Amino acid sequence: MIWLSACGGGGSGSISGTPSGTSPTPSPGASPSPAPGTGGTTGELKPVADATFIAALMEMTTSPGTASELNGQTTGGTTSNRSVTLDTPGFRASYAAGSGYSIADAIHSAAFGAAQLTSDTTASDPTYPTVLFTRNSNNAVDYLAMYKFKVTTTSVLGSGSVEPRYAGVGGWQHSIADPGARRTRLNYFAFGPVTPATAMPRSGVVKFSVTGSGNFAGNSDLYFATVFDTITVDFAAGTVTGTISASGRNLFDGGVGGIYNVRLNGTISGNAVAGATTSSITTASGQFRLLFIGPNADEIIVTHVGQNAGGHFVSAAVGVRNPYLP
Repeated sequence: MIWLSACGGGGSGSISGTPSGTSPTPSPGASPSPAPGTGGTTGELKPVADATFIAALMEMTTSPGTASELNGQTTGGTTSNRSVTLDTPGFRASYAAGSGYSIADAIHSAAFGAAQLTSDTTASDPTYPTVLFTRNSNNAVDYLAMYKFKVTTTSVLGSGSVEPRYAGVGGWQHSIADPGARRTRLNYFAFGPVTPATAMPRSGVVKFSVTGSGNFAGNSDLYFATVFDTITVDFAAGTVTGTISASGRNLFDGGVGGIYNVRLNGTISGNAVAGATTSSITTASGQFRLLFIGPNADEIIVTHVGQNAGGHFVSAAVGVRNPYLP
């Protein structure tokens, strides 16, 4: 079963930091390519050749419970053996117009092209527009979901919609079926051409509207989550502050609602920010990574992981400059 769309991710385990020598490394001196557009035959924004990827990982074991074909719920399902890692060891990905997506980490690899295309709802679904690929092999299945986001805002400054031109978000699920259980690795990743450090703005305050996808998993909860909120960048002070909130649908009981929110703040180093997240819930802990994307820090990408008393969470998101935020 797929955890990457409209039903998926909340419980306990370990959080690990950046593994030595395995985290994706930004290339500050690389010159971003022009805005790539969608191109190809599917509607997602596709990575350009010089795109940098950052990825975060959730691992867990799920038991199926009793599945309902009518509503997609798995009544009585559970998760166990959970862990999250901010930087997926050995993660790498690329896209080529002729062959599609190649994606790998230190454990698995998979390729997704036209033969693996399952659905493309980018022209028809206003809520979760997604391009989905599926690859089956023996007792394993891989899914690749590429998300398309748009932010619509109404405020005293006016109304309008903004969508990313440079940065994108995706999710990769690798699941192995065992008797009575399923072992799953969920990689959420974001990508885009990194802003050269020499092109980073040195003045001004910009508000980015952030939208992304992820999962929250607990002992008897598994949510697919939409993450959203606002991140403010003070380029003169070199600081980043903001919140990431998550809401979604519980695959195990069908419930819908808010799941968690975390605060992040940090200092810009070159074209990146990294640090710990904070929360009003004392039992919550987590980490985030942020990169500036586009010729002039036009957009941001963010990955984050964490845990609280209820479960573990992972997500990747893109932020766009929003002129309608007061």
